[in-house]
Amino acid sequence: MRVQGIVGTALLAFSFTALAGTAEVSWKDVDSYTDIHPADGSRERYEQKVMDKLTEHFQELAAKLPEDQKLEITVTDVDLTGRLEPTFGRSSSNYVRIVREIDFPRMEFDYRLADKSGEAIKEGQAHVKNMRFNYDSLASRVRRNDLYFEEEMLTHWFEETLISQPDE
Repeated sequence: MRVQGIVGTALLAFSFTALAGTAEVSWKDVDSYTDIHPADGSRERYEQKVMDKLTEHFQELAAKLPEDQKLEITVTDVDLTGRLEPTFGRSSSNYVRIVREIDFPRMEFDYRLADKSGEAIKEGQAHVKNMRFNYDSLASRVRRNDLYFEEEMLTHWFEETLISQPDE
C-alpha cells in the first residue's frame, strides 16, 4: 500500500513537470483598443501594467500545455470591465470606472498553438467576452485583482479552446 502511494506521488509529480508550454504575447495597435484607459494617472503606465498582467496570465495558462508546445497570441482589441465616466471634483475633472452588468469585458486576439517543430496544432481568431460575470458576489476578490474578470474570461477561453477535447 505504501509503495503504491510513493509511485502515485512520483507519477503525479512527473505529470506536473511534463506540462510547461510557453506563450509569446504581442500587442497590436494599442492606441486603437476600445478601452484600456486608466481612471486616473498615466495612461502609458496603466496600459503597460494591463498588458504585463494579461501577458503573465497567458503565460500561466500556457504552462498547462505540454512542454513542446508554444502559444502565440497577438492581441488586437481590449475592452476592460466597466466604463469610464467623468466625475467633477473641486479643482479638476477626473474619471472613475463604473462597473455594471452590461459593461462586461471583451477581448480580440489571433492565436496559434504550435508544436516543437513550429507546425500549427490549432490557430484562429478569438472574440471572447465574459457576459456571465457577477460583480457583487465577487467584490472582495476583485479588489485584490483589477483584472479578475478579464483573466477569468481568458481562462475559460483557454480551457474550452485548447485544453478540452471534443467528443469523438
